[in-house]
Amino acid sequence: MKYPKHFSELWTSYLEGELDERGLAQLSEMLEADEALVQHAADLFQTHRLLGLASQSQPQRQDQFVRQTLASLPADPNEFIQRVMSRVGDAAHSPQSPMPRPLVSAETRMPGQPSGGFLYAMIATAALGLFAVGLLVVRWQSPTVAQPQQAPANATQAAGNVRLASISQAKFFGELSPPVDSLLVFDREYVLTSGLIEVAFPAGASAILEGPAVFRVTSDESLALDIGRCSVHAPDGAEGFRIDTPAKRIVDRGTRFSVSVADTSETEVQVIEGAADVYDRSVECTATTPSEIRLQIGEARRFTGLDCLAADRVAFDASVYRRELPDRIVSYQATEAADGGAERLTEVTLQRGGRLTSLPVADLIPARIDYFKSTEPRAYLCGSPDRPQSIADLVSDPSLVSGVINPDGSLQALTTSPVLSGAAATPGFAIQFQRPVRNGPGADVVFFDLQTFGNPSDGDAFHVSPLAFREGLQSHTVRRYDLTMESPEVRELTKFHVHFFDQAAESITMLEDAESVSRAQGIRFRALAVGIDLSDLGYADGESVGGLFFQDASDDNDRVDPVYIGGLPEIQ
Repeated sequence: MKYPKHFSELWTSYLEGELDERGLAQLSEMLEADEALVQHAADLFQTHRLLGLASQSQPQRQDQFVRQTLASLPADPNEFIQRVMSRVGDAAHSPQSPMPRPLVSAETRMPGQPSGGFLYAMIATAALGLFAVGLLVVRWQSPTVAQPQQAPANATQAAGNVRLASISQAKFFGELSPPVDSLLVFDREYVLTSGLIEVAFPAGASAILEGPAVFRVTSDESLALDIGRCSVHAPDGAEGFRIDTPAKRIVDRGTRFSVSVADTSETEVQVIEGAADVYDRSVECTATTPSEIRLQIGEARRFTGLDCLAADRVAFDASVYRRELPDRIVSYQATEAADGGAERLTEVTLQRGGRLTSLPVADLIPARIDYFKSTEPRAYLCGSPDRPQSIADLVSDPSLVSGVINPDGSLQALTTSPVLSGAAATPGFAIQFQRPVRNGPGADVVFFDLQTFGNPSDGDAFHVSPLAFREGLQSHTVRRYDLTMESPEVRELTKFHVHFFDQAAESITMLEDAESVSRAQGIRFRALAVGIDLSDLGYADGESVGGLFFQDASDDNDRVDPVYIGGLPEIQ
């Protein structure tokens, strides 16, 4: 259903706290005259609030939003609406009471006051919207294991041939990411809160979307982008592929282009190669103005949506276009134990220098732990019930349930070479590769970590540092893994034992000789993975590295649990 463009403009201004008295009166009349607009306003409100939460980069700000929302939500939505309406009635009879503010905070309160009918409709809409947002937030923040959203009963009929081609650290609101190569359902709203995905269309077109974004696949040749950014490539044979935004339609004419849609529906188009035609989607415009604007290579426009195809010229910026997803670990394969859990790593699939490659674990460069220092007793080993005989080899043992775990660390990463002996020895552990690892495109080292649902879903943060610092070298902190607890590609692991020590292990020898107690691990774990690019430590392209130093980031009560570290061979 198409809604009047003027209503969308007024409602957006109201949400942003920028609507004047005249606009408020117009919005009131439109809502009182059309019940469908009230529901549409509620939908827009929910999306506005959801994306406000999704775009928060700091977890504490998300948590604050959640707590504030939950604190205001009773069990019954009708009770909530009545409570708000009661406040409205009290305010209406008190000349000293301020009128309600817009649905998002603004520096100044709205000039003017809405009429009674408009006020009741707006507050009821806002109440319903906030209640729905709260329920979604509860589901998203629930400590129980997240499950993929159930597909509709007619999902087979609703899905075409558009598939999710690849993902990179993607998170979807309220659900797990669809598996790679799965078909996307037509007209289903997907809310990508962070990360990147690539969507492939049957004629050869592809679109890379960056979170936060709200989008729908509308056909085998089109995608609707309500908010967010996407980069489109339509090779020969895929001409005519289109992106629909709330206000505009961008049609490919054999090209690469990027589209960015703000929460005000403002649409920016940048043409990297070829050409693209931009159409206005409103009936009022197409009947009275030219039907299209063609943008050629190197051109960029920002369409405000306020005046049909009127647009502002913006600086062309080719860097906003993404030709591919970042280099990363894409997936891994492992043997299956008797209980169905993954046990021994057999293969790692990576994107390196833009090329996808799968490497058997036998082709990776093994490493050995040659230094370990901890300052307090805890569990240091995991694996079989019996303590392993060769502690140093555990780091590259293909078993994903054996390793030297829970190392000490530091909140601040090292800025000087670690001290590996004496009373001032640096907490953490050092490894030496069987042969030097050469710094090439993308990841040069793979790192696997044990993780359960009670731990950070993005993986346990850690620092990786050079063994010997020099000018230009630095530590690198990993806070988000390529494959996280929410990645469809991660494997649940077979059960294992943990060895607890009653004294701090200050050396490899103590790990081998000190008293320990073995306990079976009752909960299930998953194996997360991340690639380490030696360039992030300052090493030059082609430079060889013989070893590295690792520390936990000490940013929470959870410690990193490395179960496999291996170097990558040179790209042939």
